[in-house]
Amino acid sequence: MTKRTFFALFLAMLALCLVIPVSGCGKAGAPKPRKSSRSFVWQQVDIVPAGKCLEVNAVMSGVYTNLNSVLLEIDGVSGPEDCPGCPFQPSETYKSDKLSEIFNPSTGTLKFSYCPREQADAYRARLIGTNIYDTTRHAVSTERMIVMP
Repeated sequence: MTKRTFFALFLAMLALCLVIPVSGCGKAGAPKPRKSSRSFVWQQVDIVPAGKCLEVNAVMSGVYTNLNSVLLEIDGVSGPEDCPGCPFQPSETYKSDKLSEIFNPSTGTLKFSYCPREQADAYRARLIGTNIYDTTRHAVSTERMIVMP
């Protein structure tokens, strides 16, 4: 190998080593936390049986004017003793995009009823309020157990 070839190879490797760190992963700057100034939470969630349906009453606090949609996730179970420590895996989801029919933006109250497709003795359920901003967390309620009459 001649000095000229060695020098050309050295310059090529040096250029390659300088380009790799500059390319990065496409992100600019350090990661930023989700903005809490746009968020909301469930203050109170009541899900009760109403015949063969579920009646949902809930109250939000925070910047709930950013509420985009509401999801009710349910899983039919045999009763409260049916796998109490198991992770919540909803078998059915109801999504309401028509908030004007179920949500009062001046008070933060939500009210609607839903009749599950598959009837069960009891349901595990939770509410999810999706935010219009994808950089802000959605409001996820704690899981509830509803025993049907």
